[in-house]
Amino acid sequence: MLAAAPLTYWGVVFLQKYQITQALIGETTCYTQLSNNYSKTLLVLGDSTGVGVGATRPEDSVAGRVAVSMGASYVENRAVSGAVAADIEKQFENAKLANYDVILIQVGGNDIVRFHDPNKTADVLSESVRTAVEHSSKTILMSAGDVGATTIFPEPIRPSYTKLTLRFHEAFGTMAAKEGATYINLYEPPAIDPFRADPEKYLAIDGFHPSSDGYELWFEKLESVISI
Repeated sequence: MLAAAPLTYWGVVFLQKYQITQALIGETTCYTQLSNNYSKTLLVLGDSTGVGVGATRPEDSVAGRVAVSMGASYVENRAVSGAVAADIEKQFENAKLANYDVILIQVGGNDIVRFHDPNKTADVLSESVRTAVEHSSKTILMSAGDVGATTIFPEPIRPSYTKLTLRFHEAFGTMAAKEGATYINLYEPPAIDPFRADPEKYLAIDGFHPSSDGYELWFEKLESVISI
């Protein structure tokens, strides 16, 4: 009976935060900037982090910050909440232009949550990354931070997610380098991870997605590695 109490507690917490996640998804509008000016073009593919779920404003998402940084005149966002690596190919097929200055792919978090195999997932994603490299001047691949640092999941399962996150970063980084894309590794060791130190600041109210401050940290990682 006593052993069941923590399970019941975490089940209730997860359900509450999951419901908040669904509300955030429904409320979020992704950053786009459609125009007839194609002098600086950006295509965004991916999951809810590509959409910017958790950010206060679309401009606070990584996509919004990248657009401002590169002075984009045209931003097309095909990201879909809930997407996994296998969905990127279809998103790319719906792209309007033949080529882009920058293609940003944000995916992998949902694959980690579902305990997908890192190497198989990287293999599935590799064709889409290769296509993106062929159709852009610069392709950037960004996965999730440490999924084990999120507070939506029960504490006992978080270490397993941290270990799996590390394996995903290794597999995605190796694949991106092979395909000619730039990979942004968002992982920070638990002792210095801001998301663990101050989850109320860097995580959205669902305890899963980054907040505007969290997305800023992600963008700073990208900005420190690559000039846009």
